[in-house]
Amino acid sequence: MRSRILHSGSMISPEHQTYLERPRINRLFRDAVQCSLVTVSAGAGFGKTQAVYSFLRQYGAVTTWIQLSERDNLGTRFWENFVCTVALRDRRFADWLREIGFPEADDQFTEYLSFLDNKIVPDEKNVIVFDDFHLIEDRSVLQFIRRSVRLPFRNITTILISRVDPDISTIRLLSGGLVFSVSEDDLRFTEEETAQYFQLLGIPLSSQDISSIYNDTAGWAFSLHLIGLSLKKAPPRPHSREAAVAMKLNIFRMIENEIFLVISERLRRFLIRLSLIDRLATDLVSILAEDETLVDEMKKISSFIRYDSYLNAYLIHHLFLDYLRQRQNVLTEEEKRDTYLKAARWCNKNDYKMDAISYYNKAGKYSSIMKIIYYFPLQIPMNQAKFILDIYDNGPVEQLEQFAFYPLQRSRLLVSLGRYAEAVAENNDLIRKYSALPGSDFNNRVLCGAYLALGFIDYFTLPRTDRCSFDALLEKADHYYQLSPYSESGPVTNISLDAWASKVGTARSGAMEEYIETLTRAIPHMVNVLNGCMYGLDDLAGGEFQFHRGNLKMAERFIRQALFKAEARNQYEVRNRALFYLLRIGVAQGDFERIQGLLKDLEAQLKMNEYGARFITRDIVSSWLYLTLGQPQLVSNWLKGNFEQGSLAIFKANFGNCVRAKFYYVNKKYEELLSFLASGQTPEVLFGKLEMKVLEALCEYQIKNRGASLLALREAYDLALSNDLTMPFIEWGKDMRTLTAAAMRDGNCAVPRQWLELINRKAATYAKRLAFVISEYKRANNLEEEYDTALSPREADVLHDLYHGLSRPEIAAAHDLSINTVKMVLSSLYTKLGADNVADVIRISLDRNLIKR
Repeated sequence: MRSRILHSGSMISPEHQTYLERPRINRLFRDAVQCSLVTVSAGAGFGKTQAVYSFLRQYGAVTTWIQLSERDNLGTRFWENFVCTVALRDRRFADWLREIGFPEADDQFTEYLSFLDNKIVPDEKNVIVFDDFHLIEDRSVLQFIRRSVRLPFRNITTILISRVDPDISTIRLLSGGLVFSVSEDDLRFTEEETAQYFQLLGIPLSSQDISSIYNDTAGWAFSLHLIGLSLKKAPPRPHSREAAVAMKLNIFRMIENEIFLVISERLRRFLIRLSLIDRLATDLVSILAEDETLVDEMKKISSFIRYDSYLNAYLIHHLFLDYLRQRQNVLTEEEKRDTYLKAARWCNKNDYKMDAISYYNKAGKYSSIMKIIYYFPLQIPMNQAKFILDIYDNGPVEQLEQFAFYPLQRSRLLVSLGRYAEAVAENNDLIRKYSALPGSDFNNRVLCGAYLALGFIDYFTLPRTDRCSFDALLEKADHYYQLSPYSESGPVTNISLDAWASKVGTARSGAMEEYIETLTRAIPHMVNVLNGCMYGLDDLAGGEFQFHRGNLKMAERFIRQALFKAEARNQYEVRNRALFYLLRIGVAQGDFERIQGLLKDLEAQLKMNEYGARFITRDIVSSWLYLTLGQPQLVSNWLKGNFEQGSLAIFKANFGNCVRAKFYYVNKKYEELLSFLASGQTPEVLFGKLEMKVLEALCEYQIKNRGASLLALREAYDLALSNDLTMPFIEWGKDMRTLTAAAMRDGNCAVPRQWLELINRKAATYAKRLAFVISEYKRANNLEEEYDTALSPREADVLHDLYHGLSRPEIAAAHDLSINTVKMVLSSLYTKLGADNVADVIRISLDRNLIKR
């Protein structure tokens, strides 16, 4: 079986092939890959990459080869490199990885690990190679590689190729004998291998010559290669010292004499231009050459430049590349700029966005950088935002300020870095400055951007400020937009939403209505200025509010309208959240047929390639449903791990954590869930606060901390009261019915009994409808029913009497119980059996053999 090698770079030439396939080296690596980590450390020219590559071509493994460069010292750029390499084999998995982003934090790496766990075939050997590891200094990238080295998969081997011994913590692996080191001495040619190499090249050398070359080169592969090139042109006289003298020449001088001065001037300049670029894809090389005869001439230098069929790219040997880079000063500024521009366009087209930004920066093409950022998610990852902001801060101010939307771009970057006050101050200064100037297209667009930025800041900080003024700011932005419209080449579809459409953080009466009214006024302006952005969000917010109040029919009307609008303008996040609420309504109404249709609609979003978060949000919504249906094993693995560190800026974290919290509760991980709830990382939005407080009450009750449970229930009641929010309680069905029943029995409970009775009754109804949905789901999926119908002695007695036709008063008298107690026992039986009346109770009990006839 030949290995499938997919990588972002490596070097092996036909001449190198002879000495890379040394049996001794292959045996060494065959032993090495039985370990979890292999380190290959040697100086330049020792054939590290060639040796590994040659072995893996013959070894039966799925290999992912990551060629690192100094540019990979930025987490987002490294991740682009990593993901694009994975895409060569599995584009869908790569899209998934692109969605989760660079896994810098612990919880993000856990998420990555769970995705990987789903892809790894247990009996299939996998090798991950990080080549030129010595170039990496960035803490976050090093941490990712360190964690990758310690992956808990016995069938994965990580190989680190480096010019120095990797500085990586592997104590646990070392103690387990799971690390194998290949050193410079291992890679050196022996004297016998040196003789075999020159024999294969067809160069006749005496034993004395071989010994002399071996002693002078110390088995250094690259020097042997150069000597071979030299001696092929001028074979040595017998027993001469010419070979040894050739070895002692300066390496760069040898490259110059043997390669550079031999080729045409046109090819020399072309190769130096190529040294400006990191990624030499074949189509990019053709674009830069503008003449395929030049590419054909380049291919003849196969000793130093080779075509990599796995990557579809050309690769230049490190030492030759160093030589070329030292001669970049011969290029004119126009040649450099042309090279950078063509490379930037290619990178942008092929999803290497950070490289594209870097090359556009070198070319001084800031308008193109801004266009790339225009299509970034509104919330830009912090290290990416810092990288771009540094470009702007170090760029020519007078040139940047020629672009009307430069201030808006700066604001997005500042907000992504959490520097809200700085962004507000800058935009207020712009408004004061440009409002005093005569109207012009440029001035109007600056003002449009400034008001747009302030409107977004006001919107996203609303949970903390309780200030609903973003509509007036967005109206101002729209005003200046109408005066001087601008055009972009597509709708804005990448606005990330939180788990909730609402941004209200306070329980203040009327705050929710005020927010929805403000949002309704703001959305038309947003749609105008940003070509459809957030269309339908106001309807979604209205439906969400009615859902939380338990007005399901009214909620559905709003949400279906939001869904219609979102699909009309490709607002994928609005569509996803609308489907989420429709699923919840379907469960609450016991409508399994509708739920099935909605699941198909949810799966359809995976075909919407423009939707960057399509896999993640599908996983979150479907996992919520699986947990509700009592199928926790079907929850996506990445949602079973640690909680993400959520904040105002990290919307996916809040959405995912809501489902993680439900998973923890369903799996009885109450203490861990309570620790998260006490961590201060819970949502700031009112609906999120309420949902987490309800969970706290349920958890405390499950661990028999009744006092803390009733206190949390009271706090949840206080959060819900002024807006009459009930569904966050009702959706917990049977468990909420049990908790409210306990609260009613407790004389010290501060929650009004009338409210407790209402929630108890509605939670019981929800539980019955959920039981029906679960039953239908199991029937549709050929799952065996697993009945949780263990009855208490009192429930068994009451059931026995019902079967024998006794009335409630007769049952009460027979067991010395009150009528209310009998009613409570009956209610419990209804819930456990999913029954609607006494006849259902008897029928279901007979089916499950709960009644002795």
